[in-house]
Amino acid sequence: MINNIEELRERLFTSGIVTNEQELQGCTSKEIAYIESKYGVLPRTYKEILGLLGHSAGKLVRGSEFEFYFDRLIKMNEWQRESLLESIAEGDECTTLPNNAFCICALHGDPWFIIADGQDDSSVYFLHDDCITIQECSKSVMDWIEGFVEGAEYLIKREVR
Repeated sequence: MINNIEELRERLFTSGIVTNEQELQGCTSKEIAYIESKYGVLPRTYKEILGLLGHSAGKLVRGSEFEFYFDRLIKMNEWQRESLLESIAEGDECTTLPNNAFCICALHGDPWFIIADGQDDSSVYFLHDDCITIQECSKSVMDWIEGFVEGAEYLIKREVR
């Protein structure tokens, strides 16, 4: 179990997800402040994750599958909101995201998000492709990222990633 950012960093290296320091690139404090100026104060745990791996983390995720890193987070958040508002305007039954929701990842357009309310941690929620169902998928951001670590470890062991 990953309990803190130091354990996450160590696990990325010991598992082979990250093999050298150049593969692990975090966001700057200015980049994190930019996100917070648009979406609200991020939970401490998520800011730590962004600071560790916000730009790259070796074999953690494939860019073709996931919107995950900083360069895509802002675009993804804007697109998610616009897309939901368009669907509602067209008469589709859709759930809007809370104003302080921040999408931290998407798989083929379906987002995981947290609540940017300045808390220490946040549950992670998933908006299903029906645009109606929001489901809590993790009780904490660290538990959520551990799922990605376990997935990458599995694929590395099978030499798929």
